[in-house]
Amino acid sequence: MELNNDYPEKSKFYRFPWSKNDNPIGWLEVTDACNIHCKGCYRQKLTGHKSFEEIKEEVLLFKKWRNCDNISISGGEPLIHPKIEETVAFIHENNIKPILLTNAVLLDRQRLHELKKAGLKGLTIHIDSFQKRPGWEGKTEEELNELRLHYADMIHEARHLFCSFNATIYHENFSSIPIIVKWANKHFDRVNSVIFITYRGVPLDNQFEYRVGNQKVELKDIISYTEDDVEKINITTVNVYNLLKEHFPYYDGCGYLGGTASHDAYKWFVGAVLGMKDRPFGFFGKKGLEITQVFHHLFNGTYPAYMLKTKVGRKTFLLSFFDKDIRKAFGNYLKNPLNLFRSVYVQSVGIIQAPDLLDDENADMCDSCPDMTWYDGKLINSCRMDEVRKFGSFIHAVKKEK
Repeated sequence: MELNNDYPEKSKFYRFPWSKNDNPIGWLEVTDACNIHCKGCYRQKLTGHKSFEEIKEEVLLFKKWRNCDNISISGGEPLIHPKIEETVAFIHENNIKPILLTNAVLLDRQRLHELKKAGLKGLTIHIDSFQKRPGWEGKTEEELNELRLHYADMIHEARHLFCSFNATIYHENFSSIPIIVKWANKHFDRVNSVIFITYRGVPLDNQFEYRVGNQKVELKDIISYTEDDVEKINITTVNVYNLLKEHFPYYDGCGYLGGTASHDAYKWFVGAVLGMKDRPFGFFGKKGLEITQVFHHLFNGTYPAYMLKTKVGRKTFLLSFFDKDIRKAFGNYLKNPLNLFRSVYVQSVGIIQAPDLLDDENADMCDSCPDMTWYDGKLINSCRMDEVRKFGSFIHAVKKEK
């Protein structure tokens, strides 16, 4: 598969103003157990469910040291935790938005009602063709859109809940990205966002060996996120961005996070598409995003990561005075006078490129990582927590010729 590596200029986009201690997201893992298997998963079952007391302690630490707008309740699979409703309620009681990250296998209307009653604000559901999902194994991404719509309808019926879908992207399903986005664009009124996570793993080739301190370690069968074929982990955010630009003339990005070691990386990349119920007509630019971030922090004290409402209304076009891309979208909207009687929606399209091992032995992480979690009294990157759980610290790579 040929990947388009044409590089967009960073001056086109707004760099999110987040930091470790002032970040929109706190990543809370209530369990490391799960009820299905995903190829791209970075978590092994070592300890099972956290106690409710541990969970409450971590929530309060996030509130004190993270200043987060929402807490992503993750795992493992959080719906198998016996205190999940109580966890949602405790987060809500502390004036933080609870967002559930789930494979949704155990989600039904009754469970959703109970979670919403506890204070849940939204869900991000992971569905992709590389999951061992009962009844759906071997299905294509296009066929899985039927399942996505099932959950989108359920959440829409519950009313006033954020609904997002993410998928891990491999070479085998890379070309299906436009199919997922087209499906989402048909459902502006119920799908807040779609997120694509490029598959990553520690490369097990002959170029590097791995150490903890000065001790050499063999990672195969110890860490779940290892990969023998380094070509499988080379899809970048830029590749996904270029594919979207090729298929969707109304799409562009507006914000990003860079890397900790590479000056040219796009680690988190976000676009926000404006549309009506079943069709797009433009997108947010960087100035519109900057204004929403700054004003949210000014009036609420936190930065937002999620637009909890898809229906934003025509007031969004007031940003046209500052944002040329929204101004262009407004012009497209006005081409049909009947549009003045139709609702305006926004839908974000996100891309995440997890850690990369660079040729100079550095690990390029997400700068101002939004998915940091608590472990042993410290904030660490959730995607590499198994290294700390097993070895006491992050592993580091050393070129063999050295």
